[in-house]
Amino acid sequence: MMGAGKTTIGRGLARALSRQFLDVDLVLEERCGVRVPTIFELEGEAGFRRRETHALDECSRISGVVLATGGGAVLAEENRRMLQQRGTVVYLRARAEELYQRTRYDRNRPLLQTADPLGRITELLRQREPLYEEIADLVVDTGKVSVARLVGRILPMLATCNKPVRPPADDLPPLECL
Repeated sequence: MMGAGKTTIGRGLARALSRQFLDVDLVLEERCGVRVPTIFELEGEAGFRRRETHALDECSRISGVVLATGGGAVLAEENRRMLQQRGTVVYLRARAEELYQRTRYDRNRPLLQTADPLGRITELLRQREPLYEEIADLVVDTGKVSVARLVGRILPMLATCNKPVRPPADDLPPLECL
């Protein structure tokens, strides 16, 4: 979910594991040359979600990376399938109030540009949490714990998670980019 710490904790995990870190939203911004809110403004959420799926497909084909997705990536069944099959999924869980505190001044969150951002977060969490839980291999409550402590908590969990990860089929080309 937005504000859960995917980018910050993902970077910390990547450093600790000596792996490359990729953030799907940042990949999209680099590719499009504009920020996520501008993509939303120009193409709407549906246009953004199409681009997100293509970027997720491409990024999830790279072996040995720590990948952060946008909080809404789980909305598409195709995205959930890619994440489940191609990696170990860590759900960084936080309460709506915590997410609001972390995002309340961030104008880079198009879905929160509303008169009631806490209400919107609560609604989004209600819709998305079952999807996060459906695909999660590990669930980590973020709360008010420091990034270093969260990374330290996640590392042994990853070490004991013996999930077989299927790489994408070699004969299957990546989804055509927009």
